[in-house]
Amino acid sequence: MTRVSVVTGAGGAMGAACAAALAPDADVMLLTDVNAEHLAAASGGVATAKVCTIAGDLADPAFVAELAARARALGDLRALVNTAGLSPSMAGWREILQVDLVAVASLLDAFLPHVTPGSTAVCLASVSGHMGTFDVGMDAVLDDPSAADFEARFRALAGAEPDPGATYRLAKRGVVRLCRRAAAAWGARGGRVVSLSPGLIDTAMGRLELEHQPIKTWLAEITPLSAERRGSDAPLPGRVDDIADTVAFLSSERASFVTGCDVVVDGGLLAAMNNQ
Repeated sequence: MTRVSVVTGAGGAMGAACAAALAPDADVMLLTDVNAEHLAAASGGVATAKVCTIAGDLADPAFVAELAARARALGDLRALVNTAGLSPSMAGWREILQVDLVAVASLLDAFLPHVTPGSTAVCLASVSGHMGTFDVGMDAVLDDPSAADFEARFRALAGAEPDPGATYRLAKRGVVRLCRRAAAAWGARGGRVVSLSPGLIDTAMGRLELEHQPIKTWLAEITPLSAERRGSDAPLPGRVDDIADTVAFLSSERASFVTGCDVVVDGGLLAAMNNQ
């Protein structure tokens, strides 16, 4: 049996860290990213497994189908880890909605036929998907991202030109809800699905949002475990290894009864906010 683990967004720091963390328990790592140059650089960081790469846009359903077929041809699915995403400072609302939510639904659907006992999907969400209050009507819209009129229904509630930041928050909430639902279908085949909500992680994307959203500075300051990491050059308290190590655990047999839930890795940020 050839064990295949798939990591999307592998050209980014978080995706590359997840790939390196998963490699020891895989025979083949299939890495993908929209940026072929970044993808090639990331593949060099995986030393303990055979590496295959395929560049493409997850917002393209045809590419998602190609990715799933490629994984199946390589062997049995061990893990599917989706780290690909766009932040509010990187794109407009439509692109964020497509990549951060619609593409995740496409991935889980495309890989479902290839799920075998022990297969696991870990999809990155965000603590922003837990912040504030949410509308029941919008939740109903987010729960059907594959609908032909999804964007129209979203705009009917979010406004004609939705705010990218608000869209990001809603998309990540949608991922949490999506993974909870998908756990039933994957579970019927012996697989598991979980979402993971990172807090403030020190990556290029995280620093970009810090630059454009001053509130991030305050959020970093109130993160309880940030005190342990002061004195470093990193402006944000979380590290990519915090996420990668959690992903590796969730994808392993040690987490064999964990599914249909969201795992928050935020250094206590949400707890601190709830105590404000």
